[in-house]
Amino acid sequence: MGFRILPIENKELFLRYAVPCGEVLVKRGELKKEFLQTLHDSVIYRQDIDLPVEKFFPVASRMCSILARRMGKRTIDDEVIRKYFLIEHEKAILWRRQIKPDINVKECRVYPGRVIKVYSDNALVKTPLGEVMLRTDFVKNLKPGDWITKHYDYITEKIKTSYINKMLRR
Repeated sequence: MGFRILPIENKELFLRYAVPCGEVLVKRGELKKEFLQTLHDSVIYRQDIDLPVEKFFPVASRMCSILARRMGKRTIDDEVIRKYFLIEHEKAILWRRQIKPDINVKECRVYPGRVIKVYSDNALVKTPLGEVMLRTDFVKNLKPGDWITKHYDYITEKIKTSYINKMLRR
């Protein structure tokens, strides 16, 4: 019997972090652009996601499954998703870059940030990379001072300072 991917409890949270990587998969021909847009829109409009998202992001799904098992879990829950993308993801992308050199490690890494100014479709955010303008598609009701996570050019979610501290220590 082969490796079994565990079920993802919160597909919306998983997709907030996975969708920004989708453009790389589209360029490789591993994901259709139209389908990536469907996944993107399902997060924005908070639609029920009954699609097998693990099939479209197999590496992240597999890595989350391994991490969940290490944590003694039978599903990929919010804690696993955050631990993978906020803490463990960097190791995974460095390893994957050896196989897939098109991965931009600097962009693919998830960073913490603090919102400086909010505009209609984006926000100015201070990150360890400096000040950057990020898309606010996935997070509404942002205000200056909010702590967030950044993946590629997206704000993926508002985050607790306890996670920020863990991210800065890695």
